[in-house]
Amino acid sequence: MFKPFIAFLTSLLLTLNLCAQTTAPLKWKLFPQSAGKFTGADVSSPGFTNAQWIDGIVPGTVFYAYVKAGKEANPDYSENIYKVDKAKYNQPYWYRAEFSAKPSGKRIWLNFNGVHKRAEVYFNGKHIGTIQGIVQRGQYDVTDLLNNGKPNAIAVLITPPDASFGLANRQAPTYLSSGSWDWMPAVPGLNSGITDTVALTSTGPVVIQDPQVRTKLISKNLAELMVNTGLKNSTNNAVSGKLKVTIQPGNIVLSSEQITVKANSEQTVSFDKTKYAQLNVKNPRLWWPNGYGKQDLYTCKVSFSLDDKNLSDVNTQTFGIRKVSADTTSINGRLRVYVNNVPILLKGGNWGMSDYMLKVRGKDYEPRIRFHKEMNFNIIRNWTGEVTDEAFYQYCDKYGIMVWDDFWLNNFGPVDSVKNFAVNAVEKVKKYRHHPSIVIWCGANEGLPGGDTTGALSMAIKNAIKDNDEGQRLYIARSNAGDTNPNFSIHGGSRNLSGSGNWSNADPKVYFTDPHNGYLFSKGSWGMRSELGTATFVNVESFKKFMPKDYWVAPTPQSVDSKENMWARHYFSTNGDLGGGAAPAKYVADVNKSYGDAKSLEDFCKKAQMLNVETMKAMFEGWNDHLWNDATGMLIWMSQSAYPSMIWQTYDYYYDLTGAYFGAKMACEPVHIQWNAATSSVKVINNNNYVINNLTAQAEVYGLNGKLISGYSSIKTINAPISSATEAFNAFAGKDTTALPDVYFLKLKLTDANKKLVSENFYWIGKKHLNYTALNNMPAVGSSLQISKGQLTNAAEGHKVITYTVTNNSKTSAAFGIRAQLLNNKGGQILPAFVNDSYFSLMQGESKQVKVEVEAGQLAQGYKLDVKAYNN
Repeated sequence: MFKPFIAFLTSLLLTLNLCAQTTAPLKWKLFPQSAGKFTGADVSSPGFTNAQWIDGIVPGTVFYAYVKAGKEANPDYSENIYKVDKAKYNQPYWYRAEFSAKPSGKRIWLNFNGVHKRAEVYFNGKHIGTIQGIVQRGQYDVTDLLNNGKPNAIAVLITPPDASFGLANRQAPTYLSSGSWDWMPAVPGLNSGITDTVALTSTGPVVIQDPQVRTKLISKNLAELMVNTGLKNSTNNAVSGKLKVTIQPGNIVLSSEQITVKANSEQTVSFDKTKYAQLNVKNPRLWWPNGYGKQDLYTCKVSFSLDDKNLSDVNTQTFGIRKVSADTTSINGRLRVYVNNVPILLKGGNWGMSDYMLKVRGKDYEPRIRFHKEMNFNIIRNWTGEVTDEAFYQYCDKYGIMVWDDFWLNNFGPVDSVKNFAVNAVEKVKKYRHHPSIVIWCGANEGLPGGDTTGALSMAIKNAIKDNDEGQRLYIARSNAGDTNPNFSIHGGSRNLSGSGNWSNADPKVYFTDPHNGYLFSKGSWGMRSELGTATFVNVESFKKFMPKDYWVAPTPQSVDSKENMWARHYFSTNGDLGGGAAPAKYVADVNKSYGDAKSLEDFCKKAQMLNVETMKAMFEGWNDHLWNDATGMLIWMSQSAYPSMIWQTYDYYYDLTGAYFGAKMACEPVHIQWNAATSSVKVINNNNYVINNLTAQAEVYGLNGKLISGYSSIKTINAPISSATEAFNAFAGKDTTALPDVYFLKLKLTDANKKLVSENFYWIGKKHLNYTALNNMPAVGSSLQISKGQLTNAAEGHKVITYTVTNNSKTSAAFGIRAQLLNNKGGQILPAFVNDSYFSLMQGESKQVKVEVEAGQLAQGYKLDVKAYNN
């Protein structure tokens, strides 16, 4: 784990730090308001008790606290979530905690970082504030309310959104999908609770508020910085002192003149290059997206001191130096994003929610974000802004994953309080603007905010950005088209973006010839696509974790056609409200048609993974094929799962890696060789900002026996220009493919001038299009598939890497579709695990090195690599 970051998160827990005296984290209690006719003064009085309370979880939600306390059956499993009495949670709840404090002479602050949906805050019998929305903060000076040397009590009455309205736009900002979406169920209580961190802090009379470092990259050799920070004096007397700013690396130290902050007031202080020449930074260390360079970060420490010995407050933040810009004119009006003046092919996925009960916190984000890095993704879209955790952005900064960050609107419609929305919009920008990973603010999903570009919601968002973040990143009004047409209809609008959808699997050829979509432009448009999806069935181990035994059978198109059975409960249903957009019936039919009717659940899972590999790889390779000749980026719908299901994911709810994960990982590698399923063109993709000369592209064709078929090989030496897709040759031009077997393999290799392998790709091709049933007649590879002894080495942050060599020693067959996973000595999966390759194939005599990285503690029960070929 990233230890400094974990320490930072730990410091944000609800702890009391008065003059270096630290108590243990406070223990929250939770109970429904209906448990008695208590006032806020009652509940926030020291010594109050209630027989109905349970342990609360902060940050967390009311419902998850009851799940954690064992009061509800596991909502992940079966249809348990649908059986919960929602009325029990769709009501106000009290949170309560006590602590003791000693006199310190400091100002004591109670800081809330976010609630859902409304909080009335009480302290020692007094109402001290109201917080509304999911990112609005509450900062309260409670110094004069403290019972020094005696118990102190905090009470928070949380009121959920109005369940009778669902979670339509009218209640924004909110966690929209908590009221259910077509990929997750409605959550009892609509994820109400104290959903972000709370902290008690001690300061002097003046506190520092929302420091910001604005960056302007003049050239790769020069950046200009500007620092501004808020100061707040909550006392009844004017306070004078000096601000000091220290930026590292570079040891840039800035000191202000004497500053006087008036009583009970706030003011902003700025530092710029006109007075502080050291803010002209030479040879800056830049933050780059994954695959384009390092993710260098700076720290900015801001302190306010009354004199040399009296520090009032200090705040330290990270930031990155990078430039974000865009072009909408050079490529048929398509949006092309640049970072540090380098064009970036956007490759990534949409997140609807980190977890449907908001239980993903802190270090839970590390594997999720790193999986995106390992898939060679460079962007995540925070769909409708439903991820609000600082940790999400921290790990995106660390791993070079850009963030497309939506506000909280879906399509059109008003909200119940424009004023509250506007307050939260400002809070969102201020809270997260220091993260270099955020490159796009987006107003609404598939529609303009409030339906137009000049209304109250649009202006609230634009003003929040203009006043607090101008020039630091891009703004897009809607997610699937430009905002030039205020009278938008589904057939109009700007073509800066190329729509959204489709959300179901298609013939791989489609992604190269006509990536039709659900909304807007229906033909011949790659462009910048914000959503493109497919159903993604899980591996059998995961399926058995959430589906009852009665369903441990292969699905059929008919079995997933119901709105009522367990397939539907986990969003594998043709019903539009239950995953229908993923077209599960079509997906099942395509698996059975291409690979033969599945005989069991295990057989279906095995075959589905090969469809997952093929489809996901074709999606991204279709965009690669049209790089800068219309295509500028594509985000899959979705890259991770918030609820156990069989649709729209790469890794699943339990961290298991599906075939889709490895299809994406292959297609998105920075330098890549690929085959066009529609034209047989073989191209070399170079995403780098430099030319690569003297590359050798090679194609070979093999039979199911794993032997080379002569007469079908091609080879060519080419140069790959900067950020380009370059055709090497046509794999089958002038060759008689009718002489090939029913299913054959195409293997591509790309080597550099030193004969070092740069990229390798593998396809299975049916003589009859998409008919791979001959794979079922391959001889079993069995024990001929051999694994070397694992070599254990240390990796960063307490991780271990185990390296194996897998060899196909068969004399009769290829080893096709080899799934590789790490198991413990009891046969259980070791998850999460970062596996460099899986669902790969080996011809006769071939070997592949498989590397698996895990936390060291996960190896306590022993470990072994399990490999199983399609033809085992």
